[in-house]
Amino acid sequence: MAEFLEPGQTITAARYVQTLHKLHRALHDKHPGRNIIILHDNARPHAARLTSEAIAKMGWEVLPHPTYSPDLAPSDYHLLRFVKGQLLGQRYETTEAIQKAVRQCLLLAGTEFHRRGIFKLPKRLEKCV
Repeated sequence: MAEFLEPGQTITAARYVQTLHKLHRALHDKHPGRNIIILHDNARPHAARLTSEAIAKMGWEVLPHPTYSPDLAPSDYHLLRFVKGQLLGQRYETTEAIQKAVRQCLLLAGTEFHRRGIFKLPKRLEKCV
């Protein structure tokens, strides 16, 4: 699932909660009854009361994120590094072309790639703690 904001838009708590609801539906369809643990940093949309209430209603657990910790989210240390490497040196004429290239990178990565990124998390957490 990849979503792109329009230029000039930012992530708000309301927008983040919409994304979490989409994720909740997708996870429920693919893995019903599973316990979900979510990791997000202390950014305002993630720490907002609206977000906390939505996560509580979904029954998810939040993995604590140490304050000022670098790159604990697999998307930061694993996925974005891969996407940057794939797009390095490429030129794109339109925003749509960039979005298409990013989507292709995400498809190219595959399930095992994402799994490896998630399984690197415990060691990264140990370093921060």
